[in-house]
Amino acid sequence: MSDAPAEASEPVDVDGLWDFDDPAATESRFLAARPRLGAEADHQTLMELDTQLARAQGLQGRFAHALATLEAVEAGLKEGERRAEVRFQLEMGRVLRSSGNAEAAKPFFEKAVELAAAAGESALEMDARHMVALAEPEPARRLQLNHDAVERAEASQDPAVRGWRGSLWNNIGMDFHALGRLADARLAFENSLAAWSQDRPERVPIARWMIGWTLRLEGRLAEAQEIQESLARHHRKAGTDAGYVYEELGEIHLAQIDGPFRADHLAQARLNFAAAYAALSANRDLADEPERLARMKRLGEGKLA
Repeated sequence: MSDAPAEASEPVDVDGLWDFDDPAATESRFLAARPRLGAEADHQTLMELDTQLARAQGLQGRFAHALATLEAVEAGLKEGERRAEVRFQLEMGRVLRSSGNAEAAKPFFEKAVELAAAAGESALEMDARHMVALAEPEPARRLQLNHDAVERAEASQDPAVRGWRGSLWNNIGMDFHALGRLADARLAFENSLAAWSQDRPERVPIARWMIGWTLRLEGRLAEAQEIQESLARHHRKAGTDAGYVYEELGEIHLAQIDGPFRADHLAQARLNFAAAYAALSANRDLADEPERLARMKRLGEGKLA
């Protein structure tokens, strides 16, 4: 028998493999990384990686594959692999919610909160808390859960926990929208903007879009238009997708067709809706909103009737 030590496996940064804009490529990276985790010492990392493999499959709408991957993780988990177990609970909940079963998902998120708190996994606990809120059907209760989570994030000294503030404030803004409280929603989105400016600057355009959207719904069209036109310039300069911005600009001009400069607003509405449809017609996020896409197409063709 050889006394030579077993060859060490390469370390794998599971979270570093993620590209949420391209879950298919992310899945390929996870599959390529799996053979590097053969050593017994890396078993928990392998289990953790497979939970994220399932998440990438779920984000592509391949829910049966994701559930099969998670069932294999559940069967393979060993006692004491607490981080991997937290991530199993989280991803099982996410797959169930994304496939239309939020009620079944919620217990998994709640279990993830419990396990993460016991394991001292503060960032995963915050992720799980935000998912508990998303799975809650009642807007007022969602608002309460998100407020509790954002207070925890604001009080934390852990950058990974504080990094959740922007997302949580964004979700609070959506909760206020659901309750018809637009001014409160806008203030929440402004808090999201402030948090993302510090923690995740790449998400600042999202917060600005949310503020502009809310201003339009409040009837503050000039302010809304200024924000969206600024975002359109930003996206053109960066070469990034401005579909949602064009849709908002179309709505802003459409809201002004009964006032002065009707012809100009009609022309701008048509141009922006056409650009929005061209950019968003293949967007998977809108697959469940065919009427929204059909409306963009119709308005982009100048058909108001």
